[in-house]
Amino acid sequence: MTLRRALAAAGVFFALALGVAGARAGGFNVGCEIVSVDVAGTLARVPVALRGAFDEILAVLADQGVSPAELTDIEAGFDSALADLNANLVAFPTLLPLPLLGGGIELSVPWVVIDGVRLSGGILNGAIVRGLAAMGGVEVPDPLFQDAFDLDGETASFTVDADVSAWALSVEVVKRLDILVAALNLSVGVDFLGGGATIQVDRQLPPEWIGGVDAALGALHLDGVGWSAVAGHLGLGLEVGFPFLRLYADVRLLQPFVQSSGWWDLRVGGLAGSVGVVIRF
Repeated sequence: MTLRRALAAAGVFFALALGVAGARAGGFNVGCEIVSVDVAGTLARVPVALRGAFDEILAVLADQGVSPAELTDIEAGFDSALADLNANLVAFPTLLPLPLLGGGIELSVPWVVIDGVRLSGGILNGAIVRGLAAMGGVEVPDPLFQDAFDLDGETASFTVDADVSAWALSVEVVKRLDILVAALNLSVGVDFLGGGATIQVDRQLPPEWIGGVDAALGALHLDGVGWSAVAGHLGLGLEVGFPFLRLYADVRLLQPFVQSSGWWDLRVGGLAGSVGVVIRF
């Protein structure tokens, strides 16, 4: 009799587990989407851009009457600083995580192999960055840099500001293995990603300096900081908590199909993921 009761209880438990798994296949989540940016090509562009900008400034200094000996000393100092920078860039990580504010919704589907279809995404911009920094007690200058100084007896000034943006959108099918208090998610999907930075430099200079400084700014390719891609991914995720409210985290392996980049050669990395809270219904 005891064995029958135990078997009956086990049968009820597994029936409930299957019922909950089916009933909770849909839902929505909020949290942090994380994409990675490959900066290997970007790091290689740093000395190229700095050298180009420095050469333009050197030409301006020559036009303003700086002696060849002084120019030689200035260039030697620059070459030494650039060599030190290159040594540090070698040790710099080439894959950087970029957190986005995001969320998604999942619809249950009555298929044997697939339990749901999920649409998720995230976004980041300058306003979000400043807002999160303020919440953490950090003040981001607005503009980022502003200074005035004397140049050839006249007042010169520079103002530099930047606005970053990034976005990601994923469409995927999900297989869920649910055991009431936890679930393992397997996913396959397509991703659309992009981002960049808009850098604005305002300058007030004596007329004889404007052309050379503008040429130096052009050598920095400030309008070439951007990327976009279409990729596919395989994902593995874990949910922990009540059937209707859970913490979740997942990691995705990305393979770009098509991608483009500005002059700075930013690329979509091969890793992505997300963390947050999911509500099942």
